[in-house]
Amino acid sequence: MPCLYVQVTDPSEQMAPSTGSASRHERLREELIRSIRHSPLATIVTDAIAANAIIAVNDAFERLSGYEASEVIGRNCRMLSGAETCPASRAILRQAVDAGRPAFVTLVNYRKDGQPFQNAVMIAPVYDDNGILAFFLGTQLIVDGETRNLAKANARLADLPPQQLRVLEEMARGRRHAEIAKKLGLSIKTVKMHRGALVKRLGVQTSTEAIRIAIEAGL
Repeated sequence: MPCLYVQVTDPSEQMAPSTGSASRHERLREELIRSIRHSPLATIVTDAIAANAIIAVNDAFERLSGYEASEVIGRNCRMLSGAETCPASRAILRQAVDAGRPAFVTLVNYRKDGQPFQNAVMIAPVYDDNGILAFFLGTQLIVDGETRNLAKANARLADLPPQQLRVLEEMARGRRHAEIAKKLGLSIKTVKMHRGALVKRLGVQTSTEAIRIAIEAGL
């Protein structure tokens, strides 16, 4: 089973950006897709410009949801909702998407076979180099009961040096390396160095997992 499926959209259905903007957008898209490939967390990438349609999922998502990637590409994550899905939690996610900000909720979702499960959902915005909201990263995790353990998440973040913590905070807000560098007065190379160091210090494999911890902690 392939690791990822990627949606191919009809260019005639969207406004054609300049060649330079299109190539940067495509590079960002491919970077995000690569970033979720080996994550142990069920992760998706959605297109913020195209009604937040799913454009890529990883193997962990297929295992969690029971859906093949080809069955969900082009659809919205609302497909996992059902009769017992909390409207208030859905509203939190919808408002976060509209505002282009991260969010973390726990709610009931449904697998393809109709089985419900408690799902800890995190979404994080991804902005392009021009500061335009381009994509969302979303992760799902099966949990039992309440999952937002602020104390545990904050304890993990407490081990980060202040500069790494600031970099992670900006990452959780969807900022790109260049934006983080400008805001914190660092070079892009230094930002990348901090990103790699904080991922290692937190004991996770990807930036997405680090962002999840930050959002769980309410950073």
